[in-house]
Amino acid sequence: MELTSVYKVKEWMIQQIKAGILQHGEPLPSNLAIARTLNFKTDDVYDAVDELITEQVLSNNLEEGASVKSLHPFYYPLGEVVSISKMIEDQGYKAGTEYISFDEKPATSLDAMRLNIADKAYVTIIERVRTADNNPVVYCLDKLPTESLTCAEYQNSDESLLDAIEAYTNKKVAFADTEMEAISYEPHISNVLGASPHEGLMLLKLVHYDKDNQPVLYSFNYFKSSLVKFKTVKNRL
Repeated sequence: MELTSVYKVKEWMIQQIKAGILQHGEPLPSNLAIARTLNFKTDDVYDAVDELITEQVLSNNLEEGASVKSLHPFYYPLGEVVSISKMIEDQGYKAGTEYISFDEKPATSLDAMRLNIADKAYVTIIERVRTADNNPVVYCLDKLPTESLTCAEYQNSDESLLDAIEAYTNKKVAFADTEMEAISYEPHISNVLGASPHEGLMLLKLVHYDKDNQPVLYSFNYFKSSLVKFKTVKNRL
């Protein structure tokens, strides 16, 4: 079967990206310039660009036109319980934490259901930002029963939250039930992360359980979608 002109244009652009001639995050040459370089019709170039945008090789900004999609520096494996610190440090960055607030409040009915505690039982609430080389990457809102870990105990632990929970409760997280949701814009969180109104966020809602299937931690993790890519393996049943 003969290769179409659109295929040839697509493959030319892919090879230009692989060779580093077209750089990630940089705009493409004009469709007319590409058409003249390859001696193809501009319609073929338009179609090739549209297909590569659909395939997320290219991205499109309505004001600036098409560009080579920027690379994500971080990968988060959805099929594993992996700390955000490890995600950051695996890519050679220094992981850090900026704390926003600590509080202990009565549980809402939703908190009580998620954590399997009595209504209005107190929960410890920790608001923080995880950073890579001091740059914000993930906004975290964590809730857990105050009887398991108080704000003061966590602040004195000098450990990760999961390690602090294990140290004070002797409960180790075995797995996490995870929901994933795309968020277009959230004023407070986007501002904390330094994300523009045009930059999307990915929200992971996680309920962490111990080996006895008892919930120990309820978390909201907002990731800057421009920085983090999510990976998982799906098996056919």
